[in-house]
Amino acid sequence: MRPISYAFDPAGISLSGAAKKELFSFLKDSISVNVPGLENSVSFDPRIVGVPWPTSFPATVQCKHWREAEEAALELMQEIEEASLEERGLLPTDLYSAASIHSSRKKREELLETAVTAPMNMFPASCSKRARLMAKANLLIFMHDALSDSVGGKQGMEPWRNRIFRKYVKEVLSEEPTIGPEFLKGILKWVEHTRTHPPKISYNTLSDYIEYRIKDFAVDFVDAALKLTCNVNISASEIEPLAHLHRLYITHFSLTNDLYSYDKELREMEERGSALVNGIKVLQDLLSVSPRAAKNILRAFLWDIEDQIHDAYKGLIDTGELNDKQLRFARGMIETLAGNIFYSSTTRRYASVVAGSAIVN
Repeated sequence: MRPISYAFDPAGISLSGAAKKELFSFLKDSISVNVPGLENSVSFDPRIVGVPWPTSFPATVQCKHWREAEEAALELMQEIEEASLEERGLLPTDLYSAASIHSSRKKREELLETAVTAPMNMFPASCSKRARLMAKANLLIFMHDALSDSVGGKQGMEPWRNRIFRKYVKEVLSEEPTIGPEFLKGILKWVEHTRTHPPKISYNTLSDYIEYRIKDFAVDFVDAALKLTCNVNISASEIEPLAHLHRLYITHFSLTNDLYSYDKELREMEERGSALVNGIKVLQDLLSVSPRAAKNILRAFLWDIEDQIHDAYKGLIDTGELNDKQLRFARGMIETLAGNIFYSSTTRRYASVVAGSAIVN
């Protein structure tokens, strides 16, 4: 397991004994027995390392190849830092700032940590080569402000003007020529969406916000990343029977990010005037409640979604109609959600602004 320096629970409430159920048994089993598809992973109960775990997922899964991912992210960071000023101008502005002599070392370290811990926990089935690809993709994504410029305003697989990104494209396509184009387009679509769709601030209902959040979320990238790391080339028609589970998955994924990132986003709003678009703020406004109450409400809402995910997953299994690729993709979604909670609970990106979250060794 990759060492952690932070651990926190933004809501501070846990599942009661009466509410606990035996859900997602394959996750629990993966701690002690070999589960097909997780050969490149390690499974564990986060509570054994002191991480608050207020969820019905009995375990989380982490990629074994996090060291290789760290090496890849650092290599890419150094390559960008050593690039010409002209090339830097075509790269994400956050990265240009992080590469300058007077930049914050803290920012650089946070970017590298996030580039590794996010994919290694959310997409834990990666082999060594794909763990490296995922770390590089996440480094680019988290510093994406100017990434779209690298494609010359064109979508698809057109030649890129930026040598470094073009090199990454070749690396992805060499490793996976079938899923690779979808994965790359997912990166570019996420970047383009965030650049061209200004955030919406107010909502009439929580359902309205969830609809916005799902559309704003990087669904195409997340789906392609799951296919790439699980090595499952599943078609759109094969995903269709999983549509209900998939919607619950994306909802849980995005709202978990809201819950854990709220304090960071609030500080950014207070210090830099950034827009605060977050489910916690939506609940505060709709219900006239405090941030603490809104966090508890959202936590309970996530528990309810977990019950629905379990029921949907079990229902799909019980039909006996899914093929191996569909079953692996369905299970992968659940592994991703458990990993997202572990990542969110332990990442410097969110936890560093929360008092008492640092682990004292």
